[in-house]
Amino acid sequence: MAKLVLILISATFFASGCAALIYQLVWQRYLFTGLGVDIDSVTLIVSTFMLGIGIGGGLGGWLADHWSRDRLRMYALAELALAVIGAFSPWLFAGIQSLSGYGWSYAGVSAMAVATVLVPTTIMGTTLPLLTMYFDETLSNVGVSVGMLYFFNTLGAAVGAWLTASVLFVSWGLNASAWLAAVTNLCCFGCTLVAAKLSGGLPGTTASTAEASA
Repeated sequence: MAKLVLILISATFFASGCAALIYQLVWQRYLFTGLGVDIDSVTLIVSTFMLGIGIGGGLGGWLADHWSRDRLRMYALAELALAVIGAFSPWLFAGIQSLSGYGWSYAGVSAMAVATVLVPTTIMGTTLPLLTMYFDETLSNVGVSVGMLYFFNTLGAAVGAWLTASVLFVSWGLNASAWLAAVTNLCCFGCTLVAAKLSGGLPGTTASTAEASA
């Protein structure tokens, strides 16, 4: 049973990485309208993504330490939050695009873009430490836990980047691409709840408990 839970969670982290790259590319395209297509706007967007993930990493580590029995639940809630934000992101970024038409300066539009992107990327950043601590209690090897999760997430991101550039932008457009990523996060939320149920409803179970349930 423990092995099935780990496989299921690894699959969700792959899908989550795929959704994250779809969001990055889609949101970047949205913001080009308000910020322009140049090195400054690209740097601003990518840097904000990295900043949010870094902040989220620290926050996720703190949450994983203080609510050890709820790690899978918190991961599930993070995926649900990303699904909600992703579903509404076309309207959020349409609002940012229109700010310059209301007399906002480039600095003001940039600040609003940073604040908007920082929220979901911080949520994204919490997922790795939450799952790392959960995996580590089951596998008893933090190196294997981080390596396995980072592999699946990075592979998902690579697939998401290819899928967005080669298929979604060509055939679906920005709005549908964002909604596809939101549906992906929603599926991750559901699968994580199933994994939590299979693990006995006690996310953060120790290796011995997981082995006993298997």
